[in-house]
Amino acid sequence: MGNLRETSAGVLAERLWAHGVRYVFGIPSGQILPIVEAIERRGIRFVLVSHEMTAGFMADVMGRLTGVPGVALATLGPGATNLATGVGNAFLDRSPCLALTGQVPRDQFARRVQMRIDHGRLFAPLTKASLQLSPETMGDGIDRAVALATAEPPGPVHLDLPEDVITASAPGRAGRAALPAPRPRRPGGRIQAAARALARARRPVAVLGLTAARLGAGGRIQRFLEARRIPFVTTMLGKGVVPEDHPLHIGVVGRARHRWVEAFLADADLVVGIGYDPVEIGYEEWMPPAPLVHLGGEPADVAPRVALAADIQGDIAGILSGLARAGGPRAEWDLQEIRAFRARLFAGLRPRADGFQPHQVLDLLRDHLPADGILACDVGAHTHLIASQWEVTRPGTLLVSNGWSSMGYGIPAAMAATLAAPGREVACVVGDGGFLMQAGEMATAARLGRRLLFVILRDASLSLIEAKQRRKGYRPAGVRLFPETAAPAPDYFGVPCLAVRSPREFSRGLAAARRAKGPVALEAVVDGSHYGEILYGAP
Repeated sequence: MGNLRETSAGVLAERLWAHGVRYVFGIPSGQILPIVEAIERRGIRFVLVSHEMTAGFMADVMGRLTGVPGVALATLGPGATNLATGVGNAFLDRSPCLALTGQVPRDQFARRVQMRIDHGRLFAPLTKASLQLSPETMGDGIDRAVALATAEPPGPVHLDLPEDVITASAPGRAGRAALPAPRPRRPGGRIQAAARALARARRPVAVLGLTAARLGAGGRIQRFLEARRIPFVTTMLGKGVVPEDHPLHIGVVGRARHRWVEAFLADADLVVGIGYDPVEIGYEEWMPPAPLVHLGGEPADVAPRVALAADIQGDIAGILSGLARAGGPRAEWDLQEIRAFRARLFAGLRPRADGFQPHQVLDLLRDHLPADGILACDVGAHTHLIASQWEVTRPGTLLVSNGWSSMGYGIPAAMAATLAAPGREVACVVGDGGFLMQAGEMATAARLGRRLLFVILRDASLSLIEAKQRRKGYRPAGVRLFPETAAPAPDYFGVPCLAVRSPREFSRGLAAARRAKGPVALEAVVDGSHYGEILYGAP
């Protein structure tokens, strides 16, 4: 095949390297073998996964944690459709990444041939753009894709790479990547309208969301809330923007014991959304009947019944500085009242019960993992508990699929975190349903060899779905995962696994995992019968 450095595949590899890409995730196949060879020659590691969905999730997390777009590579047809699930997560949860797909040679585009589908139409609704590159546009196309993926709000960009394109001679040298400087954004909208709404309010409450977490404005937000003594709630992806051990913190909206949180907020007379993205949960799903001030990078997206007092787009820190200059009274919330509610919520998330409980697992794991440790969480009933129970004091330490809400996310997210944040402790909590989706990725974890703790919550049921069925008066159907007599395995594809059935056994397992040099799984056999009460119990 000659010197790959002189082909479009070589240009692709050089551009990715120049932009800071050091890992590409995927499964090799005929059409993309020249790309795999070119990136490996350049020093970019190709990470083999068991399913292309995992490649998309890992690319998402690399982009989310580093700011450099993660890269996933898949072959055409089924490889691309498998990849689409992970790419959709990056789209709704706002992570910069590149999705690269192989394609048949261009002279076959008009024909019905094996594995050939229109990748552009597949990825168009899941990405910020779907582009097909040629040898002449390869270098500039990569630069454009990276610029678009990282521009606010960030997200995935799809690049389709026909087989004859990636093996064609490059028309020129790759050169050094040059990105346009970001445009400064000035606060738009009506700051004075927001200031007047705040001046009239006696019991305002703030809600911090995904955008605030992504933009790193936590320090400025905290100072603003403290100066006006405004308590706050968060979405799940807003956890840690302001440390959750702060006396103004109330709780998380839309998750475990959410009715309790909503009842506590019933007397609020203004809601201030700071960096709120409704892709996590709509304002109207939890807000009290109070006006809304929305501060963020995009316009407020609300139901008609929500009274919008002010809608301001721009730099969050700049907006808050303007509001601070406008002055105004301090909120009249009683901090003792907030403290008492937090204590009640703490107890309500931990019901007394016989048997090993999921909340006991989470409390012990929280004590085990340092404040800067990273927890990757899969989707299921346990996600709701983690949202309300897991205290986050540092941003970027909780990884979860919330906008997309896809099972199967947790294991890939944790593996990517070990690569994106070497030296940090990483753990993953996954239900047995999510684990069954991604059990094959234990082989990936074993190959990577990084220290990583997998905690599998085993209750033999799709517990979130079962709780919803029972709440609606339906019979549980399609939720039992395996016979109760099925024994936990001692090993999953090279990852040792220890079954634990009590807090004492789990503590011993955590100690053993800390001594391990590679990945370890703890399969916690728990009682999931109280999920329904915790998720949907009355205030």
